[in-house]
Order: sequence, then C-alpha cells, then structure tokens
Amino acid sequence: MSGKKYDFTVFIVSLVMFFSVGAFGQQIGNGGSNISCVNCHKTLGGELAKPVAEWTGSIHQQNGITCPMCHGGNPSGTTMDTAMSKAAGFIGAPHGQAQFDACGKCHPTEAAGFANSIMGKAYLEGKGGPSCAKCHGPHHNEIPVGTKICESCHKDTTGFDTVDPMNVTKSTVDKLSKLVIKTKEDKIKGQRPSVVPHVSEDLDPYKIGLIAFGAASFVFILGYILYLILEKRD
Repeated sequence: MSGKKYDFTVFIVSLVMFFSVGAFGQQIGNGGSNISCVNCHKTLGGELAKPVAEWTGSIHQQNGITCPMCHGGNPSGTTMDTAMSKAAGFIGAPHGQAQFDACGKCHPTEAAGFANSIMGKAYLEGKGGPSCAKCHGPHHNEIPVGTKICESCHKDTTGFDTVDPMNVTKSTVDKLSKLVIKTKEDKIKGQRPSVVPHVSEDLDPYKIGLIAFGAASFVFILGYILYLILEKRD
C-alpha cells in the first residue's frame, strides 16, 4: 500500500472511530446504558413512565447516572424477567440502608453523615425520619431551597434555615427549641396590653412581685381615700 493510500485509510478509520465514540457517548448520556429500562417504562405510561420523564434532563442524567446504578438489574435484558433479574442485582426501589448505600456510591460523605444524624437514624429505625429521596427527589434530584420541603413533616420551621439539615444532632434540636420559645415569647410581648408596664428581661423573676405590690398599693390608697370621705361625712 502506497504512503498516500495508507494515510487516507488511517484518516477514514480515525474519522469513523471519532464519530462512533461521540455517538456512543451521546447514547450513554441519553440513557444508552439503561436502554431497556427507559424504553419499557416509556411505553407503560402513567406513574410507571413518570420516573423516566423526571430522570430525563436531570442532573443525574447529565452526569451519566443511569437506572441500574441505583436499582440494579440488567439494562440489556430483552424481557422484564431478565432486565429485573435478582441474579443481575435488581433491588427495585432501594429503601432503608439500601438507599443510603445507593446514594453513597456518589455521595459517600453526605450519606454517611446523614445516616448518623437524628433524622437519618429515625428513618433507618422506621420512626418517621426522611430518606434521601424524600427531600431530594428520587429521579429529578435537586437541592431544596429554603424550608418549604421541611413543612411536609414539620408544622413549625422556625430557625430551620440556620442549621445543617444533613447533620441534625441533639444540640441542633436544643438550638431550634430555644429559637421557637424565644419567637413565641417575642410574639406575646408584642401583644402585651399597654396597661402592663414593660419590665426588663433581667427583672423577669420579680414581675409577679412588682405587680402584686402595685395592686396592694392601689387597694391601700383607694381604701384610704374612702376612709377620708367617710370621716368627713361624720
């Protein structure tokens, strides 16, 4: 083969390989590595198609996180039995520790930290704590902004924006409790009738004594005035 023909052949092969690799990469990004999962769920419609719709365009799809990475199974399976085979590691929707393990593959620090927090332990022990998917979404994942997501479990979210939700400890709960109490106290003070004089927080233990002394003084003065009036009549 002449030098020119050889160079031309290498050029063509390189060009084909370049576009093939590019197409393969695009296929992976669009769900190529979980092709049977996506195609099957799309055709099922309704709630069963919802995961694909939510996953499409999500941060997970953009980073190549596909169905089998969290759910296991065989994405090349041509039937439901082969695709969702337990022998192929299919676990379905991961719950409990299995969910922390799945999330921990990419987020080890966050998953381990949350698992050791009060909320994480409550979830693992079945006491009503939230899972990773509860707050971040199982398929269209996002980082919650503000305390709106907290309101699905908590009626009072006072101070929630000042703590780390991934690491709730006893000290966190104590801090929030004090904030709630202070907020309610401030609200009550704002509604205090004008006839009650404002007393410094440092004098709180003496409030009852001061009010009692004032009331006794008022009764004494009133009684003395009545006494003088009666004396004049006599």
